[in-house]
Amino acid sequence: THSRCYLNQRNRLGSFFRVVVVAVVSVAGCGGATDDRPPKWSLISATIVEPGCATVSCHSAITRRGGVDLHDRETGYYNLVNGFYVYPGNPGDSAVIALLNAQGSTRMPPDVPMSEADIALIASWITAGAPNN
Repeated sequence: THSRCYLNQRNRLGSFFRVVVVAVVSVAGCGGATDDRPPKWSLISATIVEPGCATVSCHSAITRRGGVDLHDRETGYYNLVNGFYVYPGNPGDSAVIALLNAQGSTRMPPDVPMSEADIALIASWITAGAPNN
């Protein structure tokens, strides 16, 4: 009877751990979270560029650090695409991607690196031709 009790406890523990593993995999996913945000300039401008880059100390209408004003959707688009920071269809040659991935004082933003997901979203938008959508 002692060995039967041990086996029942072992089976219950095994079942418990299988449930925990399934729950963790279900929540976390096997390949990491996918970014389902559309690569649209309106989204990128409103959620990444304006709050993170067009601040008073950086690329606002007042400071225009580096000669770049990103304070609103239209101005930001015009300055990035017509200022040769974005080459539509080619994120590899786009200076904005190089600056976002740079190290040290040349990295943008200089204080806290932009998330890899945000950089990938911007690169996807450029790959799609950098439309003003």
